[in-house]
Amino acid sequence: MWLSEMNKLEVLDISYNFLTGFVPGWFGDLPNLFYLDSQGNLLTGSFPMELFKIRLLSSKSNFDEVKNSNLELPVLSRPAIYLGNNSISGPIPAEIGQLKYIIELDLSNNSFTGKIPDTISNLANLERLDLSGNDLTGEIPVSLQNLNFLSSFKVANNDLEGQIPTGGQFGTFLSSSFKGNPKLCGRILQRSCNSTQSGNTDSSKTGNGHNRTKTIILTLVISSTIFTMTLLLYLFFSRSKVISKSGIDEKDLEAIYFNSSGVFLEHSEDPSLVVIFPTDESNKMNDLKIADILKATDNFNQENIIGCGGFGLVFKATLSDGLNVAIKKLSGDTGLMEREFKAEVEALSTAQHKNIVTLQGYCLHDGYRLLIYSYMENGSLDYWLHEQPDGPSMLNWPARLKVARGASDGVAYMHETCEPHIVHRDLKSSNILLDCDFEAHMADFGLARLIMPYDTHVSTELVGTLGYIPPEYSESWMATLRGDMYSFGVVLLELLTGKRPVEVFKARMSKDLVVWVQEMRNEARGNEIFDPTLRGKGFEDEMARVLDMACRCVRKNPLDRPTITEVVDWLKNVGADRQTT
Repeated sequence: MWLSEMNKLEVLDISYNFLTGFVPGWFGDLPNLFYLDSQGNLLTGSFPMELFKIRLLSSKSNFDEVKNSNLELPVLSRPAIYLGNNSISGPIPAEIGQLKYIIELDLSNNSFTGKIPDTISNLANLERLDLSGNDLTGEIPVSLQNLNFLSSFKVANNDLEGQIPTGGQFGTFLSSSFKGNPKLCGRILQRSCNSTQSGNTDSSKTGNGHNRTKTIILTLVISSTIFTMTLLLYLFFSRSKVISKSGIDEKDLEAIYFNSSGVFLEHSEDPSLVVIFPTDESNKMNDLKIADILKATDNFNQENIIGCGGFGLVFKATLSDGLNVAIKKLSGDTGLMEREFKAEVEALSTAQHKNIVTLQGYCLHDGYRLLIYSYMENGSLDYWLHEQPDGPSMLNWPARLKVARGASDGVAYMHETCEPHIVHRDLKSSNILLDCDFEAHMADFGLARLIMPYDTHVSTELVGTLGYIPPEYSESWMATLRGDMYSFGVVLLELLTGKRPVEVFKARMSKDLVVWVQEMRNEARGNEIFDPTLRGKGFEDEMARVLDMACRCVRKNPLDRPTITEVVDWLKNVGADRQTT
């Protein structure tokens, strides 16, 4: 076939074309292929072993080799294989664990049989796995909970059995991911697992003593089981009566509770309820329903808009008890919206720090995807630097240094302390919110990704905001902590110059703030870089020291950039003499 001779082919989408026959083995011979979509056809046969030869999905050296060649990898497609909605049969080969650089794998709605290969746990970059609608048997491998970036996992409508893993990302999945497997059990399904198993017995042993022991054990097991089932039935019917009396309309909608450590607690049986996270008593919210939110925002009236982003608007809401909160209403592309929602809840449900915005709750109801945060009285840093007419003059150097320190402390918590660590991927001045004391709070974790301490990167697509995106992100799918440091360096330059990161001086043909600052320093005109409202106030030495660190952060080579710990220590020393006098 002529397609097999296209050696430079990187993305192949032949989905929904009523194609018949086997899945072509020559797919694996395409040296630069990294994205294959053949779902929605009539393909049969077994999973072709040749696919495991796809170079860009199995070898880092091959990936780097192609990445550094003259080929330009499309940044809108990610390493993936989609073979769903066909008639492919047989077992899923254990060799699938060789595709170490794949991010999305969809084998849903086929006729795969056998067990889920334990080797899938080798796919360290995997974010989406869909094995639903097959004839898979056995247990879900516990090792899959080691997939730290797995944000979507579906095995519904198979014949799986045993207990659903509870570690890792499994605490974030909805029960719908596991439905249609009567022999699966676990708290997420509200189906207890019968852990009593009879031990091996020696059939050659007889006698009244042995039989009496078996009888006692069997009696205890039966009695315990009856007691447990009676208790569960009592609790179930008791809760059902409460729901019936309250007139709640049960819908096919789920909300999952987590405590401050991200541990799964229970399901919400009332889809109109808002899930509230445990917080300190001084800022505690009462139980809310969607009706309370609609009332507090005047049905999301545009007059209550206090911010906007790529995935929706942020509204100010005053609750019935007088507490002000900020509510992000997600909108737009359904897939992206769901991913933003999960990323935000996933990151902020475990992140507890004074310089990170507090996620107080969330709600899923009739298409709504709502995130509830603590209200920040002074808006964003971007507002004070670029929107408020008197903002730059009101935000003097000590205030800006305070913001820089607070923001660096928040990033340090994400990068060094929080487990797993968090790569924010969209650090910018509009995502740094200021409370009534102008203390900085890092916000908007919709693009964030979790990263384990021993990992160096997380696979991703090109995302972020123009002017803040590290240059290396346009060359690979690897988001790193050092990439965040580039963005943080741009924020420091904003604080120093009062200028936006892009289109600074069109007349001078400068591309962005980073280029302009570097040009000015090369011309020994460093003092002209600083915001005019900051000059002549006696803080030039402090600003020059922060400028040195900012320029280190925006170095082109990620390895030449400082860590956030270095930045925190540096900023603490800036102005230390002034503060002690």
